[in-house]
Amino acid sequence: MAVGTDGMTVFHPNAGEEPALRGLSDEARLATLPGVDGVGESVVRPRPASAWTRIVPDGRATLELALFALPALLAPLLLFKYLAGTYHERPITLDGRYYPDGGFLFDLHVMWKAGHDIVLGHSPYPFVYPAPAAVLMVPFGALPWKVAVVAFALAVYATAVAALRLVGVRDWRCYGAALGSLPSFTAVTAGTLSWPLAFGAAAAWRYRERRWVVAASIVGVVVTRRFVWPLFLWLVATRRLRTAVTTAALGLVVVVGSWAVIGFDGLLDYPHRLGRTAGLEQTKSFSVFSLMRLLGAGSREAHVALAALTLVAVAAIFLAARGEDGDRRAFACAVGAGLLLSPIVWPHYLVLGFIVLALYQPRLGAAWIVPVFLWVLPWQPNRVSSLLTAFAVILVAGTLAVRRELPARRA
Repeated sequence: MAVGTDGMTVFHPNAGEEPALRGLSDEARLATLPGVDGVGESVVRPRPASAWTRIVPDGRATLELALFALPALLAPLLLFKYLAGTYHERPITLDGRYYPDGGFLFDLHVMWKAGHDIVLGHSPYPFVYPAPAAVLMVPFGALPWKVAVVAFALAVYATAVAALRLVGVRDWRCYGAALGSLPSFTAVTAGTLSWPLAFGAAAAWRYRERRWVVAASIVGVVVTRRFVWPLFLWLVATRRLRTAVTTAALGLVVVVGSWAVIGFDGLLDYPHRLGRTAGLEQTKSFSVFSLMRLLGAGSREAHVALAALTLVAVAAIFLAARGEDGDRRAFACAVGAGLLLSPIVWPHYLVLGFIVLALYQPRLGAAWIVPVFLWVLPWQPNRVSSLLTAFAVILVAGTLAVRRELPARRA
């Protein structure tokens, strides 16, 4: 290296090299370099991998497996232990009833028994759910209990995966986040219809321009769990009036037909039984009604406030349907209104929120991580702080999903 006459530094290739290399041709000089054999041939000589690096994947992959794969396997593991006879939960007493297995698969057992009664030609009542839910469980009621558990679990997981796929989720980590969440865990271990309901809502959105598909999807959801009735208002707000009329007519046929299957037994007593069940449970769930009662409101005041909130929610659905992206906004408001207005909300109801979340953020983001904080909630809220925690998690997840999607649309 030397300084030229113009003040610039000039690099000499032979400067500073060993004397033994001076005078050699370029080809000979290249041949002496490590990792180079012959002229112009680079030989890649990777550093030998240790046994540890050959066995353990990179840190990011390991973290993703720990966060999104392992939690999703918890519920299937408990089901396997239950079927193998090695799962032993502490007995509990709930609403005066004794559950020796801690309430594991409680909902499924109630529904399976209803379906089994119909198979035997008996009335399923007293039964907490409407007649269409009992008729829906006939295929499972025809099976032995443990076989029905396997079949129902497979159906639940199939509808969960299908629901997320229908709304555009392709990132495997989102599937893991949803299936490993507390709402999904309780949906599986209690044996509920929450994931099939989410599938129905997702199908209604995906095939929203196919009248009969939408009608069948919404009817299947509403006649088994009434709290998602605002989905019908979504059809009206987005001016799908023919679809709304078809949905109402089909719903009437399904409800009347289901009660006819069991000879209308229990129809007259069902409203009273439903009111009694609501009176026992609505103050112990994660609902707005429960929050108002915990804050000191009387039953009458809480019902009046809920009626006023219903009017606000209905107006919000119709207002959201206006303008750009009104279809999706109204659908999201309808799902949210169903959860907001229901006097009883159990954690597994919240799997419906993943459908709305996926509509705004189909790939992994912070909004998919936030629901992990739902794991701190108790089985039944007995303090205002528990309810506020649940509401805060839902609000933060929804806000993050919408805020991330807005800049992309503006661009």
